[in-house]
Amino acid sequence: MSNRLIGCRLELEGIELPEEMMNQTLEVLTTHESVRGFQKKPLPEGALKAILTAARSAPTSSNLQAYSIIIVTNEERKNRLAVLSGNQGFIKEAPVFLVFCADIYRLKYVTMRQGYQFAADTLEMFLLAAVDAALALQNALVAADSLGLVTVPVGSVRNDPNGMAEELGLPDGVFAIAGLSIGFEREGVRRGVKPRLPEQITVSHEEYSTKYLEEGLAEYDRVMIERRTYDGRRVSIAGEPEREGMEYGWCEHSARRCTRPEAIAASASLRENLRQILEQRGFSFQ
Repeated sequence: MSNRLIGCRLELEGIELPEEMMNQTLEVLTTHESVRGFQKKPLPEGALKAILTAARSAPTSSNLQAYSIIIVTNEERKNRLAVLSGNQGFIKEAPVFLVFCADIYRLKYVTMRQGYQFAADTLEMFLLAAVDAALALQNALVAADSLGLVTVPVGSVRNDPNGMAEELGLPDGVFAIAGLSIGFEREGVRRGVKPRLPEQITVSHEEYSTKYLEEGLAEYDRVMIERRTYDGRRVSIAGEPEREGMEYGWCEHSARRCTRPEAIAASASLRENLRQILEQRGFSFQ
């Protein structure tokens, strides 16, 4: 197999790997693109089982398996989930929408079942469950991509945690971390593999380093501005006038996003109270 893969990150960044290292796994990983347009076409027989088996094979801390996956294929429910997730139309389009949840309900149940008192109400337990769910999602994404399907992770399932919990029947101790739309791509929706921050500023050797931070940020801004990545997607700041003549790249876009709590859609203001909502839903952050 050639190590010059069309449309992959290796080609995008000019990375040359030894021929003997290239394989289908690396090809799938380096060509992933989040696709937000789907055909009204069901998954091939056996595909969902393969994807779920891959998800369930992901690493899990201490084998606690503190996650759950909700499969949603009902059209009416997908429509409601799309509304709860910031009116994301592709959730309705995709034949399958998976919701990956941090789940300590099952662990609480098992602890009480065995005659003990659950005392793992800690920030560590929430992080453990969230990481377990994220790893399962990533495995599902890679498996789907390997089958010739397309995917897009959906963090906006956190926009309305209580609404999401009600719609999916989530008990206390179960929280929707992210969704994953899966299906066949609709023609004309691909935009190409998106550039990432330079390796020299996201990867350090032995110790954390900021040596190339400014150089790398400037380089990345140039790339994203040339690609016109943020055309029509500028983040406005209330009471802040537009800066005349300023080039709008990743740095400006990300900085504006960080001037307020994470909010992609109007309903995402609920994320400002996420800790309080999580505590109400059975998690603790001691």
